[in-house]
Amino acid sequence: MYKKYEDISIEKHNKSILSFNQEQNCLNLSGNWIWSTIDEEYLISFVESFNGNNKAIKMDGLEIESLDSSGIYFIYRLINILEKKNISVLDIKLNENFKNLFIKIKDSVQFENNVVANPKKFNFVYVLGFSITKTIRNIKSFLIFFGKYWYNFFNIVKSPQIIHWDEVNRIIFDAGVNGFFLASMLSFLIGITLTYQMAPQFTTYGANLYVVNFLGIALLKEVSPLLTAVIIAGRTGASITAEIGTRKIQEELDALQIMGVPSMQIIVFPKILGVLIITPLVTAIADVVSMMGGLIISNVSLSIPPALFISRVKNYVSVNNFTCGIVKSIFFAFIIGLVSCYHGLQVKGNANSIGIETTKSVVNSIMLIVFIDAVFAIIFQIIGV
Repeated sequence: MYKKYEDISIEKHNKSILSFNQEQNCLNLSGNWIWSTIDEEYLISFVESFNGNNKAIKMDGLEIESLDSSGIYFIYRLINILEKKNISVLDIKLNENFKNLFIKIKDSVQFENNVVANPKKFNFVYVLGFSITKTIRNIKSFLIFFGKYWYNFFNIVKSPQIIHWDEVNRIIFDAGVNGFFLASMLSFLIGITLTYQMAPQFTTYGANLYVVNFLGIALLKEVSPLLTAVIIAGRTGASITAEIGTRKIQEELDALQIMGVPSMQIIVFPKILGVLIITPLVTAIADVVSMMGGLIISNVSLSIPPALFISRVKNYVSVNNFTCGIVKSIFFAFIIGLVSCYHGLQVKGNANSIGIETTKSVVNSIMLIVFIDAVFAIIFQIIGV
């Protein structure tokens, strides 16, 4: 099967050499395996020429004269190509001088699109298992980040002078001042839409005034806090993730680490604090604006005068509805800031990773916001709020 490879070496400029010994079923590596001598095109074409009839081979690198991290990476790359062809490497022989370096680099080498044997046959099982494993790994990583945040939080509380208030003010301005119009406009339209859709139902039963009670619960307690949180997650949260990811690609975070400055102190905490401060304020404004939308349509469609609408809000809409919405918005803000910063720090060294992590940031933030909202709905029902 591999007769054409017997005693044949692929060599360029007498540098990196690769050959296959059919009798010993062994892939031999020799020459210099460093970044300046590796002939990528010829070596990969050599390995890809195996047709996969041999399910297992050995690898002998005892004749390698020089080896660096690039050479080790490339050896693992060749092994990865063989594994994709269902050919496993049973053993790798190296000189003692190179073995320690080879083992140290082993855990840091990763390749994409790894496959298992017969992926078509076990595709569903593989995808399911891979997804569960990846989810568990991501949850573990997020919990570690969550623990680091609280550890640094108590250290910062002891020394509040180290907080970068300029960064906090920037986040407040971005999420509050710049996002105020969008949140207000959508809340106003939601108030109009809900009132307009419910008006015929209340008119049918002659209960026009009860639309005020409905709006007081639906808007103040549920819709406005949830809508505001989603807007901030999609706008400010995505911005935070992209900003941190860009700074990581530019190696600014590595520079801070070298100087002994915790990234939590400079990057994470000010952003979360800024979101925590501005989200309840924007939610409170959204509550007022959404009720104004309901007031206008109530006057037009249900013939409820503005004075009567406001009076009924004061007498029949509990302040607890407003308080519950503000309390939820604080938790929403914390989740938005934490998830956005986490995904920003997960960015790898390429621009494509920024887009991926930004998308994950927005999606995961919204999922957690809805989940927390459901939890609060159960809690409020139990305590009778």
